[in-house]
Amino acid sequence: MSTRKTAARVGLLAAALTVVTSGLSMTANASPAAATLQYGSQGWGVKCVQQGVNDWASRTGHGRPLTRDGSFGSGTRTWVKKFQTASGLGADGVVGKQTGNSVLANLQGDSTWRHDCYYYVPSTHG
Repeated sequence: MSTRKTAARVGLLAAALTVVTSGLSMTANASPAAATLQYGSQGWGVKCVQQGVNDWASRTGHGRPLTRDGSFGSGTRTWVKKFQTASGLGADGVVGKQTGNSVLANLQGDSTWRHDCYYYVPSTHG
């Protein structure tokens, strides 16, 4: 392998490590007092749940089934239940602290989502 390819791979590995480390350090901004999210809930926390469930669904071959509209309707409840089952949680369709932990862990891509969602999704992070 050429020196250039080795340097490029080392650079990519360092960048990935920085992203992972940055994402983990953001847990200090979490709000464990965020309200439980359930059918009928509205707002940014619901958008975060929809984004996290979509990220999980996309990685598991289900596409991106939810519209990120901030409205916790029957479609969101159905997919939250599927997500809970796959995560080994009780499938009640309600996003409390344990489901919130899993949703936050599943947020991928833009680190802004993960950072901002800690304020709106219930979790045990604090």
